[in-house]
Order: sequence, then structure tokens, then C-alpha cells
Amino acid sequence: MTAVADRGRGPTAVAAPQWRISTDRRSAARVALAEGADHLHLDFGGAHRGPMLSDPRELREAEAIAKDIRVPVLAVNHVNDIGLAEEPGRANPAALGLLERALECARRLGARVLHVPGFRRSLPATEGLRAGTAHALRDLCERAARADLTLAYESPLGPADSLALARSVDHPALRLVLDTGNLLDAGADPLRFADLVGAAGLLLPDLHVKDPAHTTDGATPVPGAAFDALPGLLRRSGARSVLVENDYTHSPSRLRTDVARCRTAIGLSHTKDER
Repeated sequence: MTAVADRGRGPTAVAAPQWRISTDRRSAARVALAEGADHLHLDFGGAHRGPMLSDPRELREAEAIAKDIRVPVLAVNHVNDIGLAEEPGRANPAALGLLERALECARRLGARVLHVPGFRRSLPATEGLRAGTAHALRDLCERAARADLTLAYESPLGPADSLALARSVDHPALRLVLDTGNLLDAGADPLRFADLVGAAGLLLPDLHVKDPAHTTDGATPVPGAAFDALPGLLRRSGARSVLVENDYTHSPSRLRTDVARCRTAIGLSHTKDER
């Protein structure tokens, strides 16, 4: 392929996550294109997620991938393994160093968003860790702004706590990520998150949609159920893209199904009334 693939139907694109397909970025790009995705979100790598993108050979390969399919987002999932913050209220220098390298990679790829997650060791579970997370995000926002990038932060915090954290960062480069599965698993309502965070002007216009791990009664959710609310979420959020984020490692056909579900939801979201 020689031309960048950008096959969005209308203004809303559907993206696939490389880290949910394969640690081999080239293989993941082939699958994403074959299964109908418009964009590919790449992972910086590390731990058990493949080689780090800061390796010159890996970065050259990723730059070649970005010529075949648009890469608007670089995610740094490895920060979940090392921790973004430390008690009491400090940023983790190792995480900041990792993310500074990732920012340069994002700039080289032409990405517009650096995605920073807040799970596992980066979970802002205490007052001290939240203060440290805010410190880290403020520092990263300054660096992202200089590179003309948006810093997207995702965590299982509900809308009120997410807004409190974002306001303590107080930087125009920061946006908050709405992920349906993670919010539902945390007991939060994605529609309420869209309304409150959107009203504050802090919602990233790129939604993540995946099934929760469990339903509210502890049962296994019906595959694809998370897509039922997507038309309303699209209308209320003004999203310009949707990332499908179920596990496609052993099931590329599920990626095709989820992409198709997004296409349907995008079409339904263009109707005037929510039924």
C-alpha cells in the first residue's frame, strides 16, 4: 500500500486498537485494514506488549505503518505497569521519562493525541496518588502543548471525580476519555459521563466502546451489548471517532463485527430523535 487508508463513512471514523490485536504492529495494521477499520491506535509498548516504540527500528516501522493507515493516537499502556504517581502526591519520574519519549514518537508519527491510562499501578486510588497524578498530568500537558498534541487521560473514576482531577490539573491540553466498558465495570453511567464531562468542555471527542467484564448482577454480559447505547453517546458527545476495544487477539472476525456495529450506530446517531 502506498496511500493512507482513511475510509470513514461521513464525519465519524472507526478505529482499531493495535494492543488488542497483536504486539506486532505491522500484523495488527494488516488485520485492522482487512477488517474494515479507518484508523489504528498504536501502543508505545513495553512489558508484555511488545518492543518500545522509542527503539529506532520500531519507530521507522511505525512511521511506515502510518503511511498505510492513519494513526491519530499513541497510547502508553505501559504506564499502568510502572505507576504514574507516587505517595505522597508526587509524579513518578520513571513514568514521566517514559511519556516524554512517547511524546516524541507521537510527534514523529503525526498523531494528534497521546493517551495516558490510569489503571492498575497508575490507579488514582488515594488522595495522595490523585495529587501525584495531577502533578504528572500537568507536567505532561505542558510538554504536549509544546508539541501541539492533546493529552487524553483515562481512568475508572466517575464523572465527578474525573472532573475534580482535571480541574486540579487546569491545563487546556487535557481531555478525558469515555470508555464504556471501564465505566460500567466501575459502576458509572457512560451517558452521564458524556453529559457532565462534555458540558465542562473536557471530553475527548474519541469514544472507546467495549463490553464490560460483568453485568451489574455479576453475570457475563451479552457480546455487543455495549454498542446498544452508542447512538445516544455519539449524539450527546459530538464524537468524531470511535475506538472498538474488545479483545481481538484470537478473533479478527469479532473486530469486523464490532466495526460493523459502530457503522450502524453512527448511522442511527444521525437521526434527529433518540428513540
